Amino acid sequence: MEEIIDEASIAKALEERKALKKKVVNDISVVIQGKVFGEPGDGFENQLTMQCISSIRNLLPNAEIVLSTWKGTVVSHLDYDKLVLNDDPGAISYSEKEPTYFNNNRRQTVSTLAGLNAATKTYAVKMRGDCKLSDVDFIYHLKDYPRGNRYRFFKQRVVIPTKYSRNPRRIAQLIHPSDIFQAGLLDDLLNLWDLPLQPEPETTRAIPEHKKVFNNALNGGYYRMKFGAEQYNWYAFCKKNGLDLELKHYSHIPANKILASDMSIINNFVIDDAIMLGVNLPKKMYVVHDKDLYTHAEWYYLSKKYLNETSKFYEFSLIFQVYLSNFKRIFWRMQHRLVKFGFKDFSKVLVTYLSRKTHTQPPVSSRTQAASPLS
Repeated sequence: MEEIIDEASIAKALEERKALKKKVVNDISVVIQGKVFGEPGDGFENQLTMQCISSIRNLLPNAEIVLSTWKGTVVSHLDYDKLVLNDDPGAISYSEKEPTYFNNNRRQTVSTLAGLNAATKTYAVKMRGDCKLSDVDFIYHLKDYPRGNRYRFFKQRVVIPTKYSRNPRRIAQLIHPSDIFQAGLLDDLLNLWDLPLQPEPETTRAIPEHKKVFNNALNGGYYRMKFGAEQYNWYAFCKKNGLDLELKHYSHIPANKILASDMSIINNFVIDDAIMLGVNLPKKMYVVHDKDLYTHAEWYYLSKKYLNETSKFYEFSLIFQVYLSNFKRIFWRMQHRLVKFGFKDFSKVLVTYLSRKTHTQPPVSSRTQAASPLS
């Protein structure tokens, strides 16, 4: 009897998935936002935006493709349904001395919102021009999952990848849901991206290069941000919905905001691995293997946990877990520096930090994590 019930449940679930896919594939807009990768005459391997569009046409033949990019961009070689050409709001470098890496979040906001405003279907996808689809399994998450009542801002959850959805239990960063690929109801995505532009330079260059953030979550000899791009977007969105998650800097983990950060992300998003969603992300995003991201299993567990009100004990245990992880990271860095550069250098750095004086950092071999990818 139990086996029959299981088979019936599986059959019902498969029928629901089939019906959901049939419903969505004919009623979805895909917004490709930001920079166009590849110009006429480039080899196919460099035509990343052309490959992106081709993958959409192949897997979602009835989708409305909206290309939202910058005035002056050559697009004659691309097969889109709607074109939005925006004024470029510009970007800001993470360092005045070495203007190599840039925060492009203002560009992302402008191109994404303009593209979504041009979309007309019930469902929408927001993606970059250097991503592409390998499948459409993200569609199976476009349903009304049960949710708790606290911090419930969307009509339905928005689907995002694990990549750059950072879990504060393993890294000192709150309010950090991924913005690389997003799928959901068009109304929800419009609501999510209807934001004031990130204030600059006071956001990206909040803390001067020579000053230190003791629990710094990322490497790099640059200015320290008040918010990373993902953090600012979720902070600004939550603020307009009455939830204040403001931070002093991007690695600030105030005890009274840890649960709200965690719960607001879990209750408003579905988090799953990009491959499982059917999304191929840019190769450069896989250079570093991130161990600090929410996994789908963690999201699933927490989505059940947050259906009901949490106890004070749970909140205290979450705060303890986040702080313990942070202390372990700080201790590891101190130990690493001591072994690599010796006791004399370690003592000098420690005294400098405690006295809040300027000192020069040793060269950093890789700084790519400090910069958001082009949007």
